[in-house]
Amino acid sequence: MRIKSIVSLFFFLMGAYFVGMALLSVEEKSVAIGFMAIALVHFLVLFGVLGSVEIVIQVGTYITLLDLIFGIIWILVSFEPASVSLTFLAAIVLVLITSEEFKNEIEFG
Repeated sequence: MRIKSIVSLFFFLMGAYFVGMALLSVEEKSVAIGFMAIALVHFLVLFGVLGSVEIVIQVGTYITLLDLIFGIIWILVSFEPASVSLTFLAAIVLVLITSEEFKNEIEFG
């Protein structure tokens, strides 16, 4: 599997996760709007990765770092399978998105 596919899959899964969280918290509009905004950011980065847009991929690196940080905080607050999987996936994708192989595969134009 190519690195671009793995990174794209991560951003799709994260976007779908936050859409699901928004649907689960529809009673609290501000929380649902926040989750939808986070999902939108992940989907925008997904399209940037698929389209090989350099600035969006750089922003995606920071978004992945934020996912990792919030995942670690979530593990410290409550050790749950979702928190561990978020942290684990974010750590792997952070390594992949900053690798030279990924940058060579993207071939910024």
